[in-house]
Amino acid sequence: MQYLTIKDAIEEQIESGMLEPGHKLPSERVLAEAFSTTRITLREALNYLALSGKVYKEERRGWFVSKEALAFNPLAEIDLSLACKQKNRSYSIKTLDSKRLLAPKIVADTLKLAPFSYVLMYSRLIMLEGRKVAVQYLYLPELLFPSLKNMDNDSNVIELLKEHYALENNNLSLKLGVGPATEFESDILNISSGSMLLDIQQSAINNDKKGYLLQVTRCCHDAIEIKID
Repeated sequence: MQYLTIKDAIEEQIESGMLEPGHKLPSERVLAEAFSTTRITLREALNYLALSGKVYKEERRGWFVSKEALAFNPLAEIDLSLACKQKNRSYSIKTLDSKRLLAPKIVADTLKLAPFSYVLMYSRLIMLEGRKVAVQYLYLPELLFPSLKNMDNDSNVIELLKEHYALENNNLSLKLGVGPATEFESDILNISSGSMLLDIQQSAINNDKKGYLLQVTRCCHDAIEIKID
């Protein structure tokens, strides 16, 4: 099949170093002409490479060679920034929204909340080496953290839990999956609507065996590698 030949040719240039991590590929039109093929066949090859984590696409910008994925152990740590620091990777985290809401069923079930409980929800954008790679949602029971309602949006929720509530992530439970990006996530990450994202759900339990945090990280699969030691 022609798309496999094209896939192999591009992959060879990536692995040989001719196409470096972060390198922008020529436009689909130019690549299709170079391989004497149609853009449909070319996209098949690029999508195949994207599934294997070799390349990624940004809407209105084109295709790029993926950088090395960030190794992350979600059973040992809940703060992605620590993994970035350990690997000497450049990162930034930006709070997108914060609000008080009635706990959705999945949150209430995970944190074992009573009916009609409220939670504080924070959504954050995670960038790795300048690329938007993940949207993260944090849910905290309002009853446990009433003072956080007035928290500055630029504050680091995880650090506040450690500093002011002496809460460490010693007891974590994990659920992994994949799912299509929502419209909100597609817009934030600048990816195609419905693109598949890696779904990392972590819940933290205190010494009284009560859930105090549910964190859901929805990330581009080529950017973060799950590595459980």
